Amino acid sequence: MLVKTLLIFLIGFLGYSEWLLGTSYFQRPIVLGPLVGLVMGDVVTGVIMGATMELAMVGAISVGAYNPPDTISGTILGVSLAMQAGADPSAALTLGIPIATIVLALDTALGQPIMLLLIHRIDKNVEDGDTRAITRNMLIAGWAQSWCGLLIIPAAFYFGADAVTELLSVIPDFVQTGMDIAAGLLPALGFAMLAQMIMNKTVAPFFFAGFFLMAYFGIGTTGVAIFAAILVVAMVVLGDVVKKPQAVAVEQADSALGGFDEF
Repeated sequence: MLVKTLLIFLIGFLGYSEWLLGTSYFQRPIVLGPLVGLVMGDVVTGVIMGATMELAMVGAISVGAYNPPDTISGTILGVSLAMQAGADPSAALTLGIPIATIVLALDTALGQPIMLLLIHRIDKNVEDGDTRAITRNMLIAGWAQSWCGLLIIPAAFYFGADAVTELLSVIPDFVQTGMDIAAGLLPALGFAMLAQMIMNKTVAPFFFAGFFLMAYFGIGTTGVAIFAAILVVAMVVLGDVVKKPQAVAVEQADSALGGFDEF
């Protein structure tokens, strides 16, 4: 059990290492689920539960000021505890989503202030020209903001699903209901903020074309994505065909002038 707990902790540490590895998407359920399954001795079930969690948390991306539920703790604990209990993928969701919401709140309240202290420390390091301290504090700050998740994941796994369920049962129903509603609304808010940032006169026609294809022709998201990819390729190829004669004309005019370019 101690070995499994250590391996689960390392998976969580990997998930929280985005600040070291860059945006590698190791923190996504579709990646973490199979790793947990490998530790638990059933990769296939880990893949299934990870994919189920990914579908539920597909909108859990950080856009602007929106912080999504903590997919790392939710996935690792949801999948591992469900597999430990021999339950189905729906149990992973039942355990994982409340855990993800609670850990997000804890990291925001207890982890973010520590990260901010380290960031201000980095400002001092910059003034001193201490590059080693800048690097060190930057990396520590990345993990410091998630210290609650790093502690909760191995502790909850070690003590088991019963302890986690008992802890969650202490939360009042109205608070749990509010968190569930917020978890459902926040992904929509995140997509709305993303659309607000990228929407312009060029993008809008394609956005509404995709919407109407799905709404009135019954084409799924995969079909719309394939159609969009074909359309992009056609636009690029046709754009090159149109531009090439223009480029040849410019080159001929440049040759006629002896290659002179006053700029």
